[in-house]
Amino acid sequence: MTFKRFVNVIEIVTLLVALGFVVALFANEPRGGGGSAAKSGPGYDVYLANCARCHGQDGQGGVGPKLAGVVTTDFPDAREEAAVVRDGRASMPSFKNDLSAAQIQDVVAYTRAQLK
Repeated sequence: MTFKRFVNVIEIVTLLVALGFVVALFANEPRGGGGSAAKSGPGYDVYLANCARCHGQDGQGGVGPKLAGVVTTDFPDAREEAAVVRDGRASMPSFKNDLSAAQIQDVVAYTRAQLK
């Protein structure tokens, strides 16, 4: 294999890796629509805008952990969940400077009611 051919192979592999990274990065991007009653309201809107990128549109997980089916088990007290949203924990960022107390309560209520 000539050096030029080797460089071409490396360029193609690098391009494929970069493309795979971009696809993975946007795989959990919120998608509009849905239209059902469960997928509307202020809590859902806050969730889509701030949480779905990491936790998935339906709480199935992604970059962040799965919430669907485990949020009320992991946080039996809604105040504990609100504290994590507000203050952050481990790799989860704090949202106290991005969301109002009412928005935090709305998203917690949404996750507890719709992702249980």
